[in-house]
Amino acid sequence: MDNNLITIEKTLNYIEKHLLDEVLDLDVISKEIGYSKYHLHRMFTSVVGFSVHNYIQRRRLTEAARMLIFTEKPIIEIALISGYDTQRSFSRGFKKMFKRSPNFFRKHQDFLPLQLKFDIHNRKKLRGDMILDVKKVNCADINIVGYSGKVKKGFHIIGKCWRDLHKNKEMIENKVDLGFLIGVSDYSNFKEIENTPTFTYIAGAQVATFGKLPNGMEKFVLPKSNYIVFTFIGKNEDSMQNVVEYIYQEWFPNSSCQFNENNLYDFVKYGEKTDENGLSEIQFWVPII
Repeated sequence: MDNNLITIEKTLNYIEKHLLDEVLDLDVISKEIGYSKYHLHRMFTSVVGFSVHNYIQRRRLTEAARMLIFTEKPIIEIALISGYDTQRSFSRGFKKMFKRSPNFFRKHQDFLPLQLKFDIHNRKKLRGDMILDVKKVNCADINIVGYSGKVKKGFHIIGKCWRDLHKNKEMIENKVDLGFLIGVSDYSNFKEIENTPTFTYIAGAQVATFGKLPNGMEKFVLPKSNYIVFTFIGKNEDSMQNVVEYIYQEWFPNSSCQFNENNLYDFVKYGEKTDENGLSEIQFWVPII
């Protein structure tokens, strides 16, 4: 008898193999896997982060986005392949997920996969429902005031930067985007010594213009660039490692985006407003061409 994770893995593999079948739903899958609909639904949702129906829809629309960019198939053909009866219903579903129409998506030639196949073996990295949105933005210079430190052996200096910032953040003048603070990992002088990364970390706030700097703080400018912005919900104090691994090891290799080699950094915007569970909006920004 299979254990439950093997059952979920079989379900994911079956969905992938039959993703573009005319009929693919919980009824069909539960019969194929030999599991009750109720228990399969509960287990799948708990592990993957989406119901079977929503996961199939997100995978189909992601593959539809791939076809829009990398093939010349008419949109109506892609709609039918993806399980929609009309181009209108496809466009409505596509826009709801990608926040832009199929025509706009094809015109701008950026493949931004929103739902890759869920990897059951790396399920502790990032549940599928954590990432709410992925978008490309063009941003002018970003002015930041805050504390910096060299990350050499361990990451304790990052905690110190944040403690100092929270203690003195009200002293920063001309702040913008008041609901967020920023953590920048600057890899301009990146080194790896004894398998330990060495880079500069900045904890600060975005400002419109530089005023008088509070004692111990510095000013920084992130140059104009295009960015891919991943928006998700999480706790500000949690490690970003699972997000970083997903973005750099899974998402980027499957996208059409290219890193901006002139801007060797990434940054995280942490929402200061939290809900009753201590969760807030978090944005991960990566410079691209």
